Amino acid sequence: MGRVGSLAVLVAVLVAGGCATARVPLAAGQQQLSAKPPVAKLKPGTQREDHAVLPTWTVVKPSKPAQDLKSPLAPVELFAKVSPSVYMVRATRDAKPSALQGSAVAVSASEAITNCHIVTHAKAITVSKGAVAFPAEVISADRQSDRCYLKVRDGTLEYVLGLRDFSDLSIGETVYTIGSPKGLDRTFAQGLLSGLRRMDGVEYIQISAPVSEGSSGGGLFDNRGNLIGITTFTMKGSQNLNFAIAASEYWK
Repeated sequence: MGRVGSLAVLVAVLVAGGCATARVPLAAGQQQLSAKPPVAKLKPGTQREDHAVLPTWTVVKPSKPAQDLKSPLAPVELFAKVSPSVYMVRATRDAKPSALQGSAVAVSASEAITNCHIVTHAKAITVSKGAVAFPAEVISADRQSDRCYLKVRDGTLEYVLGLRDFSDLSIGETVYTIGSPKGLDRTFAQGLLSGLRRMDGVEYIQISAPVSEGSSGGGLFDNRGNLIGITTFTMKGSQNLNFAIAASEYWK
């Protein structure tokens, strides 16, 4: 299926905060928060780095969607089916009123998956959809692969039902992205699966669907409504070379 053993062009390490690297994270959009967030407390087994409070990586197995949806959907039907499971994420940092903004995909009633570079330095995290917002915390993190799980408090998420493994994907499939680029909640876009890549043992999906700042953590879906990836970065100085970490990586 055209897989590459290693992706040499992506040798630079992903650095949150927009440093000049070969790949650029998609969560640079700044949003204002009206309330001052509480300071996060350090829990046993976590590490602090510039206000980062991240637990170690643990697969949250009960959150894994159990189905592989088989029926193709028209784009209008697909958006109606899966968009309620894509949320906006705001992560406040230091004492500043601004927040780093990205996206997350709910995979259970209380858990969502996203990119760590959105929430690494956060003192407070909010998961929202429209006027509905829930406080959240990171419960599992692997900064090297940029995988993070969020758990919401005092709320219930609408979650995706279908999941497809990286090994089942084919180049040329029609794919759809849903995220919050520039803070535009649940923006819908279409493209092609243009490459299946591996780097440092992590599986990535190359797509032609457009993504922008704030798209990090958003959902990549096949034409049946299965979650296949989490949009993660774009190539600096390129023409629409966008990448998602395979969704199946979150249960490894």
